[in-house]
Amino acid sequence: MMKKTIAMLFCGALLASMLVGCGNGGNNANVPSSSESEDGQLAETTIYVSIAASLVSSFDEIIPLYNESQPNVTISINSGSSGKLMQEIEEADGHGIDIFFSAGKSQVTQLDETDGLVVEGTITDLLQNQLCLVTGKGSGTTVTGWDNISNASNMALCDGSVPVGNYSREAFVSLGYLPDTEDNSAYTSQEVSDALGGIEINECADVSAAAQAVAEGSNEIGTIYYSDYYDFQDDLDIIAQDDGTLTGPIVYPVCQINNPDADEAELAATADFMAFLQTPEVAEIFQNHCFIVNE
Repeated sequence: MMKKTIAMLFCGALLASMLVGCGNGGNNANVPSSSESEDGQLAETTIYVSIAASLVSSFDEIIPLYNESQPNVTISINSGSSGKLMQEIEEADGHGIDIFFSAGKSQVTQLDETDGLVVEGTITDLLQNQLCLVTGKGSGTTVTGWDNISNASNMALCDGSVPVGNYSREAFVSLGYLPDTEDNSAYTSQEVSDALGGIEINECADVSAAAQAVAEGSNEIGTIYYSDYYDFQDDLDIIAQDDGTLTGPIVYPVCQINNPDADEAELAATADFMAFLQTPEVAEIFQNHCFIVNE
């Protein structure tokens, strides 16, 4: 009888200590969160990342590198023009999007200051790019620089709502082709055509489409980012490259979106991937793809 009583007392004490341990779990730094295992691997989840079209080839290398250390996290990519991606985030009111990596600051500013869809303190101006005037290899164009664009018969150019199209218009204003206004991105393709002496404009959906149009010979010249030249360097020649004198700094900000659908695991993976994008290993990938990484 005495042995049975002692055993019961022992089990009761053990159960009490376990309950106390559970109650203090939030103060125990050695206890991993429910979204992270003891070996540092995150729980199985998917995060949804919207990126500018010019970032696609970089992310083709970044995602496998990330999954080497976090194999349970699936990175779902949606790419396109930054203006279109911004509109999609607005229309969804943030639902289903965790990260936005834009090729222009205005899109992130709109989502943050006007729409209130950006998680406070997460905007990072991670990269810079440069505007290039390109032609296809062997095109025979007589265009030799920014000052004689009108020599071309046609041109691939994005709409002003697309960052590269906006920066192209800023360059044309700086060159004196167009007068400066409060919103130079509002210049239509027809107005640009008239300013450039009637050159035919092929209005492209995003910078990748513009690069492709010139690379395949559909257009004689086009404006793209230097990073896009990386993907088409076997098919394109750079006629002129701006160091920011004409356009001002071309900044690529990345931010976390307020996604009402995200659970704890998704939020943890989002924060982890945001931090990963700012590591030296990823910086090297961006640099290899002709981006300038901000210090």
